[in-house]
Amino acid sequence: MELALTVAVALSWLAIVFLGWLVFLLLGRHGRTLLSHDDLRERLARAEARLDALAAEAHRGHAADAHALHQHGAEPPVAGLPLGSPAPEFALPDLDGRQRQLREFLGQPLLVLFFSPECGYCLQMAPSLGQLPTTGPRVLVIGQGDPEVHRRLASEHSWRCPVVLQQEWEVLSAYQATGTPTGYLLDAEGRIASGLAVGADAVLRLLDAVPSHGSNGHAAELTAESLREQQLAAAERARAAGLPVRESRLNREGLRAGTPAPDFNLPDLAGAQRTLGEFRGRRVLLVFSDPDCGPCQVLAPKLVHFYQWHRRDDLEVIVISRGDPAVNRALAREHGLPFPVLLQKHWEVSRDYAMFATPVAYLIDQQGRIARDVAVGADAILQLV
Repeated sequence: MELALTVAVALSWLAIVFLGWLVFLLLGRHGRTLLSHDDLRERLARAEARLDALAAEAHRGHAADAHALHQHGAEPPVAGLPLGSPAPEFALPDLDGRQRQLREFLGQPLLVLFFSPECGYCLQMAPSLGQLPTTGPRVLVIGQGDPEVHRRLASEHSWRCPVVLQQEWEVLSAYQATGTPTGYLLDAEGRIASGLAVGADAVLRLLDAVPSHGSNGHAAELTAESLREQQLAAAERARAAGLPVRESRLNREGLRAGTPAPDFNLPDLAGAQRTLGEFRGRRVLLVFSDPDCGPCQVLAPKLVHFYQWHRRDDLEVIVISRGDPAVNRALAREHGLPFPVLLQKHWEVSRDYAMFATPVAYLIDQQGRIARDVAVGADAILQLV
């Protein structure tokens, strides 16, 4: 009896010890789980802090990646505000502390340049801002950072353009810009007249987007020679400012006669998709235009007469334009355009046809090949056929 009791007590103690050991294991494992959760929470907090820092740095990143793409001949992934849309208004202090508004600088074409002294690419282009021509579009620098640093740069490089300062990046964000240096060309009424330019040389080239004016006050006619002169002048101005200028890898001289005409799939003004292939078997005069191009608007009524005269010769006219569909529809109604007007988003079809100017045109034969070299300017276009 005593032996049985002793065995029972021993077994009870063994059971208690085993249960205690089991509880210890469970608590230890649960404790490690809690520690693991705490560790994960700490790591997550550190990761979130790092992401916030990276996001802030990216916001202030001054378009370095886009500039690098541009330097290597790639097309930067830019979006920006749509052509023809009103430029966002702002009220910002200038270097003297006076509040200035965008409307004060309008009345003629205006180049809006986003600039930061902390951006190396901006500092490289700083000398060129003191060498801008006195004729042509005005330039407005929208800076960010210490006013004293901007005043020193303006004095050191003899800037003649006004400078206003945003507190953070509120205006840059409103313009959907990607960093610095970036910019837009605005028309005299304050509408977006160019795509978002990324990088110093792209911004400077916007100055050549506005046609020069002759003594009679009218825009000078675009020709192949004047287009080439504008491109060379922009490159020389950039070199004089100490900016690295390389030959573009893109063909900008136009497609040669005999080249197969690149096909496209673009919406017309009613939203229907149209292709070049559907006109196979007929000759096509393919004209590149732009709502903000003065010579294009002068060409439009002449093109209507041209189309009506040559339609009996089995000749079709197609216009490829850019910008706001509503603006293009209004211009088409104003000029009574009887032929299709198609819309490219940016310059994607112009790039395929190796010309970024307007107005330019190609004559395409019945087999879908370029019949003649590119025609640059209204007179040359009307003489193609």
